[in-house]
Order: sequence, then structure tokens, then C-alpha cells
Amino acid sequence: MDWFFENGYIIDFDKEKYIQNTFQSSLINMEKMNPKNNFGILYDFEVEEINKYQSPYKPLNKSILFLLLSYIKAFTWIRTNESSGHSEKSKKNKPEIFYSQFQSIAAFIGSDRKMIAKATEVLEQLGLIKTHRMPRYKDSNDNWHTDDIIYICPYRYIWRNNQIIQCTKEEYNYEKELEYGILFLRTQNYVSKKFYQD
Repeated sequence: MDWFFENGYIIDFDKEKYIQNTFQSSLINMEKMNPKNNFGILYDFEVEEINKYQSPYKPLNKSILFLLLSYIKAFTWIRTNESSGHSEKSKKNKPEIFYSQFQSIAAFIGSDRKMIAKATEVLEQLGLIKTHRMPRYKDSNDNWHTDDIIYICPYRYIWRNNQIIQCTKEEYNYEKELEYGILFLRTQNYVSKKFYQD
């Protein structure tokens, strides 16, 4: 609790009262709690879902699942903390997705490709993420390559009227975000000289 207070996560904290088990009221600093770049929040229901999971594949443990979900959330684009007022153009320019390849993720978090593939499959089965594999593409030298996988969260929560609430489908539609994500990656073919197969 002291660390939370010293680092600005809670406001109005009295260490002496805490030591003496005296009731006190402290406020959460929502500016600190709202996710910024390279920072992801795991919700209590996500933690519970992962903790309940029993893996039949022994090398895949809960730590890998937590690590992968945290990584996905930390690097998912977020346009703003509010869910309203986004133009179609801004959604297409910055869809709320994360995209990468298993090998890149594995190298970053210190695992292997097979483990990331299995963890991705489990997180999707648990309903914590949705994925879409982009098709293979040919480069300007006629060589085929595997393209990125799009990761997206199927729900979104926001802070409104002093409480955390889940966005309605009108406020956040992950299927629409996925559409924009696919469109975004396809338009990159002009920049990176990718030519997708039909």
C-alpha cells in the first residue's frame, strides 16, 4: 500500500493507520490507472478465467498465459480513453488492434514460437482475445512470407460517472475494429511492397 501511495496509484493514504488496522478511505488515482502506451490492465475476471484453466500440455502454464495477455494489452493501440467521437477515418488509421507474429512475440517475452501459438489458442478459447491470421504474401522478389496475426480484445471497459463500465456494442464493436485492422494491414502493402495472394 505504501508503494502504491509513493508511486501515485492511490491518494490520501496514511501508513500509520494502515499499520494499526484503522479504517481509512483512499482514492485511486484514475490518471495512473488508465492504460497508456506500453501498459496493459488485466481485469479481475480475466485473472479468474486464467487461474481456473488447467492445461493438458504441461509446459504451458498460467504464467505464460498472463504474460501473453499482458503483452497483447500493452501493445494494443488505443485511440483515446473515451469511446465516443471517433471518426471512421481515425478508426481506419488506428484500429484498436495488436498485430505480430508468434516468433516476434516469443523473442520479446522470452518464450518459444510453439508456446506462444498454444497460449494464443487457449486465450481465444477462454474468450479473452480474438485473432485473425493475415494471408501469406509475396514480396517484390516473388518470395512468399507469412504475415502477421491480428489480436483484438472482444470487449472494452471505460471509466464513466465514477465507475468502470463495459462498453455497449455501439460504443465498441470488436468486429468492426477487426475489419479496420485487416484493411489497415492490407494498405501497408503499398509501403512494404507486399502483394497478398487471393
